[in-house]
Amino acid sequence: MSSAEDQGKEFDVGGVFCKALGKSGKIMCARPHKGEKRDFTDRNNKRVTIEFDSLQERSKGGISVGKAGRKAHMFDQFSKQNFNFTELSAGTYQGLGVKNFNFSSSLPGPNASLTVMAYMFEESGNITFGNETTEMRKGMLKFNIQIENWKFCTNNSRENCNSGEEGEFIDVSLVIKSKGKPKPFTKEELEKGRVKMGKKRRPRCFKLKQYNKCPKEFDVGGGSEMVLSSQVMVDNVIQEMPGNGDYPKFMEQKHKQKFIFRFPRAMNRILYDPGLEVGEEQLI
Repeated sequence: MSSAEDQGKEFDVGGVFCKALGKSGKIMCARPHKGEKRDFTDRNNKRVTIEFDSLQERSKGGISVGKAGRKAHMFDQFSKQNFNFTELSAGTYQGLGVKNFNFSSSLPGPNASLTVMAYMFEESGNITFGNETTEMRKGMLKFNIQIENWKFCTNNSRENCNSGEEGEFIDVSLVIKSKGKPKPFTKEELEKGRVKMGKKRRPRCFKLKQYNKCPKEFDVGGGSEMVLSSQVMVDNVIQEMPGNGDYPKFMEQKHKQKFIFRFPRAMNRILYDPGLEVGEEQLI
């Protein structure tokens, strides 16, 4: 009998290999040098690993809320959580060819569902989210995060909430393990391009109009990059993340490297779309 981890999914495009685990929902990606085998084990310090760390409901002042009952308005037990997977399929994302599968799980604390929609791009081209337009390159991964039916602490919903508590946000924490410590690209690097692995790379984001903006981009080491929007879809309306531009943000906590996203309160559905470009492993 196979384990939940064995029942995860793996796909590849353009020499990039990614695997999501059925236990924990952890995503691992690697880009081995041509002719070398892919290696998702801990021995490979050149792989990029993305793990869900926690989801926490917070008040307008940033205080944790919803901790009055046995089932708190938070979740931080992903290492033991099972995910269900759809079949791998071919499709399009805003007109670009992709390989796709989804994996989802029920979160018992907030009685919500978490779904990750994984897309690996088979061709390069521009996509738009809100007023951010950015280039997706062949082999890049998008892992859209969807939270549905999270019951916030409000005057009309007091389950597991103390009197007077009002939930305004969900803070989502992702742990990233990579070859280097994530650092944001400078404004000049974003607008004029940069040198990557010895090659000049053109800018990824294009401000087509004055009101357009660019997502945040982070160098995570080994030639790999994270592309993180500051916008999120809330009940089918795209909004800026709360926090006056502070989110998404990177922080180190208890020897973990974390990206923190702050999502506004929703009636039904929250959708966020981060991206990852994996650098090629270098021969020693």
